[in-house]
Amino acid sequence: MSANLQIFFQDLQKRGLIANAANLDNFYQLKPSEKVVYLGIDCTGEKLHIGHLFLYFQTIRFAKQGFKILLILGGATSKIGDPSDKDKERPLLEEKQIENYQEKIKSQLEKILIRPKKKEKINFAPLEYFYSDNPELLKKIYEKLNINQNDKKEKQ
Repeated sequence: MSANLQIFFQDLQKRGLIANAANLDNFYQLKPSEKVVYLGIDCTGEKLHIGHLFLYFQTIRFAKQGFKILLILGGATSKIGDPSDKDKERPLLEEKQIENYQEKIKSQLEKILIRPKKKEKINFAPLEYFYSDNPELLKKIYEKLNINQNDKKEKQ
């Protein structure tokens, strides 16, 4: 039994995030390759909302415990809706509208989840030093490397 998973589960319970549980021994004995959880997002609007954010934060908790996260942008449940305590049924959405919502939410998630790569600063000092006596050759080197003078100035 993994003490870490047991402590993790107990923490989730204390926070009121677990309503019911079955087969906890199976959960506590998960192998690393079996630690998978999914976050399903219904695409019923153009933007993520507070409910999505809440689930996203819970997913982060699992990721910190070594769980692999599967992110699923819903299609079927986006169309028909999930059961809820609401008095009215949610209107059915058209496929095209759901696809539009999926693209917009996917774009938002990419901004949150995918960090842009940092551009490395290129040190041009060696080139400048070695070819200071031959500006024409230095210019050809810049051209060959597809470095224009503006790039060179920005990256110094």
